[in-house]
Amino acid sequence: MISKEKFAIAGPLIDKSDILEINKMMKFGWYGKDKFYYVEKFEKIFAKFHNRKFGLMTTNCTSAIHLALKAKGIKKGDEIIVPDITWIATATPIIQLGATPIFADIDEKNWCIDINKIEKLFSKKTKGVIAVDLYGNMPDMKSLKKFCREKKIFFFEDAAEALGTKIGNIRAGKFGTCSFFSFHRTKTITTGEGGMLLTDDKNFFERCKFLRDNGRNSKKTYWCDEAAFKYMPSNLQGCLGYSQFKKIDKIVNKKIHILNKYKHYLNELKDITLNYTGDNFINGAWTTAIVWGKNYKINSETVIKKLQSAGLPSRPFFYPLSSMETFKSKKKNKNSISYSISKRGLCLPSALILKDVEIKKYCKSLIKILKNK
Repeated sequence: MISKEKFAIAGPLIDKSDILEINKMMKFGWYGKDKFYYVEKFEKIFAKFHNRKFGLMTTNCTSAIHLALKAKGIKKGDEIIVPDITWIATATPIIQLGATPIFADIDEKNWCIDINKIEKLFSKKTKGVIAVDLYGNMPDMKSLKKFCREKKIFFFEDAAEALGTKIGNIRAGKFGTCSFFSFHRTKTITTGEGGMLLTDDKNFFERCKFLRDNGRNSKKTYWCDEAAFKYMPSNLQGCLGYSQFKKIDKIVNKKIHILNKYKHYLNELKDITLNYTGDNFINGAWTTAIVWGKNYKINSETVIKKLQSAGLPSRPFFYPLSSMETFKSKKKNKNSISYSISKRGLCLPSALILKDVEIKKYCKSLIKILKNK
């Protein structure tokens, strides 16, 4: 039954094709050669779609990041540069390995890590950079790659929010030693919970695959060679991911449609920015986000309250990680752009069940609030 929730913030497109595939898996996907059939099938087609050699499905995107950092040998005393504005999962695996996340400010235009702010954060302890494709936007990948190569540190791409994003003919998820995707129930395609690690490095892939399943010996049953993790996804997750991926174009086009509708209905507002598009760049627009200029003299907290009073849901822009108690003891920098944009930004309803008439109504209310009428 299709959800009747109106103005849904986030959520997937589930149809009969998914249900039929899941039913097939429930009957035949538990034994023998088929017990991981869907996981392996999904890994292969997802990697190929992104022009990557290897795909490794995990229980979620956070575990994929954790695996990659562990495979790189990250330990106590190491430092990893990450953008100050991102979901916490980009940084928490760093702390879990005893290392320190160093928060770089973001670019005001694309909301992603600013290459110009990274240089001064580099130290002898720096082991790598994790760039995030925030809300489907992308940072200056060419400059980031060059910087990391010159400094002889690793470069990872957190593409959890950028499925469907393309710059030229290159898809988000093709950059860095490895990249990460999320299949949380709120993401563009879903496996309920789930993630994927993509890479072109065979040795790195094999190391991550080994760590994913308790450090299990491949030849000796019930024997583990290393105390590792349990990040193996189920065939059920793989099945839903495989089914969802078969309609990837339909799903991404719906996300792009939602973004374009917001741009159309909010067109009368001046000095606002929504997810970046143009210049040979296609934005997968996992979530449509808006940032308004300082001249509006209203913060996101006030806007959210006014929307709530009108019966309309919203979510704040991501908060700077350096503002959270979790990171109080960690090194912080004065990332003025991150703090400013966070206070002037909002995530708009972007669920795949969202209707055009809902977007239109929502925009009318948002315009009224921002114009203070």
